[in-house]
Amino acid sequence: MSYRPHISRRTAAALIAATASITTLAPALAQTPEWPTKAVRFIVPFPAGGGADVAARAIANEWSKQINQPVVVENKAGGDGIVAALEAMKGAPDGHTIFFATSSSLSYVPGVKKQPPYDPLADFTPISRATMFTFFLMASPSLGVKTLPEFIAHVKANPGKIDYASGNSTSILATGQLVKANNLDMTHVPYKGEAQALLDLVGGRIPVMFATPAIFPQLEKEKFVPLAVLLSERSPLLPNVPTMAEAGQGLVNIAAWSGLVGPAKMPPALADKISQSFAGVMKVPAVVEQMNKLGQAVVVSTPTAMGQFLRDQRDIWAKAIKDQGIPQD
Repeated sequence: MSYRPHISRRTAAALIAATASITTLAPALAQTPEWPTKAVRFIVPFPAGGGADVAARAIANEWSKQINQPVVVENKAGGDGIVAALEAMKGAPDGHTIFFATSSSLSYVPGVKKQPPYDPLADFTPISRATMFTFFLMASPSLGVKTLPEFIAHVKANPGKIDYASGNSTSILATGQLVKANNLDMTHVPYKGEAQALLDLVGGRIPVMFATPAIFPQLEKEKFVPLAVLLSERSPLLPNVPTMAEAGQGLVNIAAWSGLVGPAKMPPALADKISQSFAGVMKVPAVVEQMNKLGQAVVVSTPTAMGQFLRDQRDIWAKAIKDQGIPQD
């Protein structure tokens, strides 16, 4: 004769309730993947030593401490960020490959390629915004101008005689918008990178350019004249320099940014988890101080907000490229 333990109705009801609770909880636990379980690849689309790389390494250093796993910076320079983006796309969507994307790779490239190598929305998972890069319009003292209106008047008085340099996609489009909005006759002198262009600016070989303040410590500030800043607010680095809007140039809307994306098809719960972890890193005073020194304003966000930002920036940059007649290749 088999033994059947007696269970009261009250005990049975409690067991049924507990079982139901566990059954309900299981899917929720499954929706929050464990992360990280190993080193995180942090792919940067620029060579070591530049402003974006220095920022990425400051972030990676602090992030490693907080998640108890290495966050390893991998520099994959080339093709306006294409090389790095393609490398990031190949990673598994498990949160261990993160692309420190910038406006060059995910805003500029899709607009200048007849057949873009990737779609900034379909081929990546948005995680968070990171920073906005500060760009100053810098003039050589040899021009003899102190303000943006004076510079515009000087160029109009000397049509075809004033060159402008560019060292990246932001400087190309921002100067192009300024030139078109004011009907200026200037000659574009493109450089492969910003550093050499800035050296030629302070050496008096180039009269004007948009550039970041990443190498301010290495420059003697009296060797260039800051005319305006390409931000919606003044920069604490040079608080006396007006914004483009304050200087009467509201039409210039190109802005340089950085943000985090992962490979496509990353689970939403995982993207949220990484975004929240990243937000904690960007609140650390030492990280904020480093970003400020580099002229990068911290602007973290949710994955949803990052996705909308990517969409908006894609449209803004595409219009600017079309308006300036930049040919697609």
